Amino acid sequence: MYKLTYQPGSSFLHRLYPLTKFFWLILVSILIFIINNPYILLVTVGLSMSLLFLIFPDIWSVRGFRFVLSTSLLLFILYLLFEKSGRVLLSADYPLITITSTGLQTGLLVSSRYLSIILFSYFFILSTDPNHLAYALMALGFPYRFGFMLVTALRLAPILEQEGLTIYRAQLVRGVEYDHKGLKRIFLLIQQFLTPLIFVALKRADNLVYSMEGRGFGQYRTRSFRSQSKPTYLDTLVYIGCLLYFSAALLLNFGGFC
Repeated sequence: MYKLTYQPGSSFLHRLYPLTKFFWLILVSILIFIINNPYILLVTVGLSMSLLFLIFPDIWSVRGFRFVLSTSLLLFILYLLFEKSGRVLLSADYPLITITSTGLQTGLLVSSRYLSIILFSYFFILSTDPNHLAYALMALGFPYRFGFMLVTALRLAPILEQEGLTIYRAQLVRGVEYDHKGLKRIFLLIQQFLTPLIFVALKRADNLVYSMEGRGFGQYRTRSFRSQSKPTYLDTLVYIGCLLYFSAALLLNFGGFC
């Protein structure tokens, strides 16, 4: 089982400029909520899913991916069963099984929107090196202190997760009980698990502060970069392709071809 984090590779997504992917992630997230045609969104989901499996064949092993698909399917079924307005498409002796056109379209719309945003987020997370993203933001004028904060947060998150697993296993060996239910379990988690985890996080933060001070961090207004990336012709092709696709989707959505 892989963590939901950057996966090194040589696909065209990996070679794109980080800000290109970040820009399209924001823009596509907005466009998905503007488009209200469920079938256009369903086509978008199909294309995104195909591309995701093509670039990341082990996507099934990424933590949380199966849960995302299950949640999307659950949203579709809930709207299908409980939205009863519109034309009846399938009638049965039980009212709950009756399926209407509004229920079908609303279920497809909500589940497709949810899945589309998640899939595009997967594209961005799995193919974007956090260091390159921070460097690109700082090259654009973003203060390098905040860029360093972004990189540090992304790097420390998996380390703290591993520390939490170590604490959990150590406490189990020492006989700490986690099988209580109700409010007592919540207080036990705060007292027995979160407290040592917070101390570990603070200790790592102190060590990082001392290391940064010893290296003169923040002494200069500008800084140099170990590696730099710039937009290429591939970014231009992606811009053109995405603009054509979503322009056609918006025209179809608002009846521009009619």
